[in-house]
Amino acid sequence: MLGVFALTKSRKLVKHLIVLTTSIGLLLSNVLPVAGVTDIVAGDDAVTGQVYVRHDGGTDRAIEHCNDTTTNPAPDEDPDDGDADNNDGGSRRQANEPFTVIDPTDPMTVVAGWNDYCQTDIGAGWQGFAYSRDGGQNWVDSFVPGYPADTSAEGMASPLHGRNTEAGDPIAAFDNDGNLYVGGISFNRAGAINGHVYVASYAANDVAIPGDTPDYPVDYLRTRIVGRGTPSRNFQGIFQDKPMLEVDRTGGGDDGNVYVCWSRFTGFGHNKIQFSRSTNGGVTFSRPINLTAHGKTGSVQGCDIAVEGDGDVYVTFRTFADPSVPAENALYFVRSTNGGASFGRPHKIRSIVPYAPADPTRDCGDGPFLCRSEFVFARTPLEPRVTADQNSSSNGVHLVYNEVDPETIVDSTTTYSSAGGGRVGRSVVYVVSSTNNGRDWSEPVAVDEAAGMGHQFFPDIDALNGVLAAVWQDSRTDPCYSVQLPMGNTADATACGTEVVNTFVASSTDGAATWSASLKISSVGHQPNYEMFGSRDIPFQGDYNWISIAQVGGGLEAYASWTDNRDVVPGTDPREAEQDGFDVLQCRIDLGEEEDASGFDGPRARADQPFSGDNCGNAGGLDQNIYGNRVSLP
Repeated sequence: MLGVFALTKSRKLVKHLIVLTTSIGLLLSNVLPVAGVTDIVAGDDAVTGQVYVRHDGGTDRAIEHCNDTTTNPAPDEDPDDGDADNNDGGSRRQANEPFTVIDPTDPMTVVAGWNDYCQTDIGAGWQGFAYSRDGGQNWVDSFVPGYPADTSAEGMASPLHGRNTEAGDPIAAFDNDGNLYVGGISFNRAGAINGHVYVASYAANDVAIPGDTPDYPVDYLRTRIVGRGTPSRNFQGIFQDKPMLEVDRTGGGDDGNVYVCWSRFTGFGHNKIQFSRSTNGGVTFSRPINLTAHGKTGSVQGCDIAVEGDGDVYVTFRTFADPSVPAENALYFVRSTNGGASFGRPHKIRSIVPYAPADPTRDCGDGPFLCRSEFVFARTPLEPRVTADQNSSSNGVHLVYNEVDPETIVDSTTTYSSAGGGRVGRSVVYVVSSTNNGRDWSEPVAVDEAAGMGHQFFPDIDALNGVLAAVWQDSRTDPCYSVQLPMGNTADATACGTEVVNTFVASSTDGAATWSASLKISSVGHQPNYEMFGSRDIPFQGDYNWISIAQVGGGLEAYASWTDNRDVVPGTDPREAEQDGFDVLQCRIDLGEEEDASGFDGPRARADQPFSGDNCGNAGGLDQNIYGNRVSLP
């Protein structure tokens, strides 16, 4: 979800979390990995921060603004023109929550999406869309059509245009013919919220972009609203959120079916997992069905979809130990044997101990987000991911997730906790698998124990031709690592350098029983806790990463992407008496020292007046980007 809205809403969902201590059985972490089965194809790829083009080759105010590199700390001279700061462009704004998928008909074509903030000065935050024609080394940036300033015929025909100012939580999948389906959520931050889930369809036809820009690899067709929200205010009505998407590529009777799942929030905690499908290439979608209507699953979130080689559809999700809706912290699944037309009852895979940094909320920064310990940390939600090899009917279903290693749980020495109230522990990425339609699930296998160092989070997994590949972010390089501290923090609640979090990939060729030696695919680490959101008071890195495998010649390659703060320019915050090292470059006017402060007509800070707002948002303090890398697999 885009920015601070997600921080506020999600806090309501987990404020009552109580960790149910359970044994997760014998961990197979002592199995020796097979070394050297993954290699980096090239160096890190900057997916975002590139030139924006519109899908039809035209231009509009948003395209121009997002290509504008201008920055000037002077106050805005015309605050009434709809641009929050005329002295700043939007080319160096935040990007997070990426997807990257490889075209199976042309593995050198990779498509990406992310939450894009370059339009925020002109009143929007939209879903970024990019493509690469050379395997991910070079990228062209764009948007899913329908954003408020979109003047293209297709964009103006979108059901989102003129009705929603925000779009994000990007998801995507190709079919076997190279048709692309891109999903997400759309909403308004104020007024009538109208929080929908949508799917945009692209045909596998090249569209010539005039001029010297590369050709779009797919042809935008249409956008459909799959799950509708309500026009209620303050997010108190029905809001559709946290979607996932998959396409049947089995070659069987349901080949080409498009499947979408998401969380349906009501504003009162009674959320459910919903599901819809399209059997006609995204032209229409079925009426949503409730996958958690039966069974005592309680509060649910974090769905994902996998399709086995025989066409069976699995939807996985997690449950919460919420006293208001009695349940437990656990992983669940439902299964369909008829192409998503109907599903069986939910079945529990296993109980978990969530890694849930909090103090007491999970959103800690400065100003209104200051927590008791004064530690600063971005939220780290647990979003399990599932996959299956669609080219095989016997390789099973594989679920990746991170949770606290129970052997590392100890009492917290501060008000900070990460393993439930008063306790801390180390987050590790695990995989569980089923080869008999979900009747039995394996004991968790740690993908990489990393010698007990660092927290592992935001995992994703993919499968093809008998090979599994997993990606995750990892703080084993944090020089201040301790289970007692949030990532990137020192004991006195200041920043611990910039080499804190890196991205890793590992693979398995035996159904997740053992994993290769993991490979660090990010060339440099980054500090995940720069305060770029909430008026420069809070960090946010999104909720997930992505990995996609494709056949390339006689072998397999995977493309992985992640959110990265390496390009963020640090700075100081004049509103703070003491600097903690998490602040970013910002330009504020101290209105208390201005003789004519009462007549100041520019944007003011949302907190800690009498300072103005940030007058140089395009100078690098918000330069969060999506990076990716391509790896070869066995």
